[in-house]
Amino acid sequence: MATLAACGLFPATAHAGFYTGDQLYAACTAEKGGKDYFERTYECLGYISGAVDAFNTTREVNKLKSCIPGDVTISQLRNATVDYLSKNPIDRAKSASSQVFAATRKAWPCPKSSGKTAPKKATRKKR
Repeated sequence: MATLAACGLFPATAHAGFYTGDQLYAACTAEKGGKDYFERTYECLGYISGAVDAFNTTREVNKLKSCIPGDVTISQLRNATVDYLSKNPIDRAKSASSQVFAATRKAWPCPKSSGKTAPKKATRKKR
């Protein structure tokens, strides 16, 4: 039994995501010139752009506009994420996707809606 468990044949506890914020931060801050720099950089950019695409798809399905401007680059998304992760190290234990979401919401917040609708103007009927 122990051998089967070690081989991964029994289900393990699932995590909230594939990566933690710590793992994403490590990929996104790989040392330039390091042997795995390019691989880690692509991992970082791919993860962030995939997460943002997923967020935007969810918003679209729910008939909501994306709050991230259409001209934002992947590099800007990376910079916002790395900045957020560097300033919030305690949150890096959470899922990487939740941290990308928090970073993009901080960098490009959605406009707040008051939940109120403007009152309709009274119209007079012509006689």
